[in-house]
Amino acid sequence: MFKLESYITPIILSQVERYVKNIRAEDSQVSLWGGDAVFNNLDLRLNITEQELRRPTTRVTSHSQQLQNHQPWTRLHTEPIVLTINTIECVLKLPSDRATSVISSASSQDGNRTEERKRSKRTKEEQSAPPGYIQGLINKIISNIQIVCNNLILKYVEDDLVLSLNVRTASFTSCNEAWVPAFTELTLPDLILRKLITVSDLTICLDRRGAMGKIEVYQDPLLYRCSLSVRVGWCYQALTAKVPFRTVINVLADRMDFSMTGVQVPMVVRLSKLFLAYYYGELGTKDVQERRKSK
Repeated sequence: MFKLESYITPIILSQVERYVKNIRAEDSQVSLWGGDAVFNNLDLRLNITEQELRRPTTRVTSHSQQLQNHQPWTRLHTEPIVLTINTIECVLKLPSDRATSVISSASSQDGNRTEERKRSKRTKEEQSAPPGYIQGLINKIISNIQIVCNNLILKYVEDDLVLSLNVRTASFTSCNEAWVPAFTELTLPDLILRKLITVSDLTICLDRRGAMGKIEVYQDPLLYRCSLSVRVGWCYQALTAKVPFRTVINVLADRMDFSMTGVQVPMVVRLSKLFLAYYYGELGTKDVQERRKSK
């Protein structure tokens, strides 16, 4: 007998294992069938940032205190699956030289070889989902997954520079034409999928480390406790289209107060140059740059 849970569970596990290392699929599947699952003290994969951004990135530490997963099995066609992440901290830096990048790439490939085999098995199960109405329902359920992140801490370290971003709560959810959270799907005539990102208490700090590697004097935040919402609209040309032909992003905030001290001014200029070089791919290793030129 067909059970929708048997197709949804492998998809959820494949997405979770894409970002999390120390999670057992067997235990996870049993927990997910119960409707709610809680995983504690999780280590995030070190190479996922580089894969998503398609730029060289070194992650010093990446840890999540708790992941909660809620599946309303009896109401999957009307209510979203909710993933709640509590206290996630990630420290990033750019590779300093060619050797660092090569070593990082080799270690990530060797360390994830076993996990890739495990995930490939669940990927095949995901691809074997039945066509027609059931496949459409599964796509609708996955498209409406809601993500909530509490206490998000991101840090970027570059020599004596430390840029930190702290968020009390961030959420990612589907919404309707009025930008109200709802269980939606791609329909005629507008053919637009709308997502709403809500951020509360966003604080951005920029400080300088001393000779011992610690911040001796903390500067005033660049941005202090700002709340904002980001509206993302993905426009498709047809119901069967897999990739949107246009993406519209609007950032809304009641108020954003920026401040900058004299110590932070040269650091902001330095960050701007690094960001532009990173965006245009000028911070890659020599091998990466040579391959890009050859193409």
